[in-house]
Amino acid sequence: MPSRLDRLRAEVPGFPLWPFLAAALGVHLIAAWYNGGFLNADEHYQIIEFAQYKLGRQAASSLAWEFAARMRPAFQPWIAAGAIRLADAIDVTSPFAIAFALRVVSTLLAMWVSFELSVRALRGVESQMLKTVALSASFFFWLTPTVHGRFASENWGAALLVAGLCLMLDAADCRPDRVARSVLLATCAGLTWSVAFYCRFQIGASIAGAALWLLVIRRARVSLILMIAASFAVGCALNEVLDHWLYGVWTFVPYNYFAVNLVQGKAATFGTAPWWMILVYFAVVLIPPYSLIVIAVVAAGCWYARRALLVWTMVPFVVLHTLVGHKEARFLMPMLYFIGPLAAVSIEALPSGLRGALVAASRTLPGRVTVLSAFTINVLLLCVAMFVPANDTYRLDRWLWEQGRHGDVTLYALDASLGRAPDSFTDTFYVSRHVVVSRVQTLGQLRAAASHGSALVYYLGFDPPGLIDAVGVCTPILRTFPVWLARLAWFATPLSVHIGTVCRVSTS
Repeated sequence: MPSRLDRLRAEVPGFPLWPFLAAALGVHLIAAWYNGGFLNADEHYQIIEFAQYKLGRQAASSLAWEFAARMRPAFQPWIAAGAIRLADAIDVTSPFAIAFALRVVSTLLAMWVSFELSVRALRGVESQMLKTVALSASFFFWLTPTVHGRFASENWGAALLVAGLCLMLDAADCRPDRVARSVLLATCAGLTWSVAFYCRFQIGASIAGAALWLLVIRRARVSLILMIAASFAVGCALNEVLDHWLYGVWTFVPYNYFAVNLVQGKAATFGTAPWWMILVYFAVVLIPPYSLIVIAVVAAGCWYARRALLVWTMVPFVVLHTLVGHKEARFLMPMLYFIGPLAAVSIEALPSGLRGALVAASRTLPGRVTVLSAFTINVLLLCVAMFVPANDTYRLDRWLWEQGRHGDVTLYALDASLGRAPDSFTDTFYVSRHVVVSRVQTLGQLRAAASHGSALVYYLGFDPPGLIDAVGVCTPILRTFPVWLARLAWFATPLSVHIGTVCRVSTS
């Protein structure tokens, strides 16, 4: 039986597969190394800090409100707690090393399932150019390496959704004389989907769509569908056991999540947006103005490819997020796993006349310029995204932790939140017990802090405020973002970047 690599090589003859995969792995690992911190607070405070609580290092009263509501699943906190215990056992004390290890695991999982999906999704695509574009988008789209490295519910839910899709297809493809293997694969598909669901409940819309495709379009054996459903139910029961481990009581987390966020309207208190905001997110991420063409072509192609598994999987997911009032761009992270294969499948399904017109347009001078400029912008954005921390406090957190290794450190902060939201929850993972942050608000307080010659002071912005200038000389030691990057409005404004500076204030 040919290997997955052989199958993909046969699908794209002449394609430099090994150099391509080596480059993809290199880019992803670089991104995993530099993209420290968390893209969204939920990634940390509802996973890592929940794990810290189970390890006895965090108080329940200091956790995010979702803990008291028992509405977050325990699977990822369980993995995080295991990773922290393993690090303790091998005497790894740096939380940044543990977080990097979790990003590497996330990256390898994402790359593996993306490769597996490409092998299967591109079978029906005849155009070699579309196959090449799909592969490139799956691994080198500017935001993909960053998202693939996140130990976040959106990323893990999507990765396991894709893994379940591949297992489902393999189970359905088994010959009648390989019933045992089909049953095993179907069981694994259901179990994997249950974990995907318990990573991110919204993934349930995609699971339902894929299951309907298996029943309506593929017309698979009823026994196969029942096996997937049964194993999914067993997997959900096992996840409820993990939830009991986290909360200490029996509860039903999916119901709690639905009741609190939708019935009680808690999610809406964090802001709502009209349905078309989803299109805005797509347009921004897919690089405007090129994204307007891509969205229109793929949307039309999805209609003509309406019997395709990827369409049945992704359309329910998108529709769900248009209907829910509270919207965030990160909710659409799972789409990045499908963007390349879905584009190839949908464009391949277009009527030959329309598809031919697109090909002809791409070969004209304006078309070539458009393609080349889009490619160039994607590469530039990729180079930035690879090396930029996930948030604007990561460098500060790491620097403070390293300083704390050498003794007690006091940081006098003009902004006590250190660039975070004022109501941030307690961080027990990244913060060193040897570091004390002291708020200073007046000139007298700052002078007293620097009375022994110098003091480490944190403030928001590039240039020191007048309060610091009145005390002495301010020598910058650390900036949370490079000045040149944070000054770029197109980068700082959409991401709400707040550059912070640590300087040594000397009175002499």
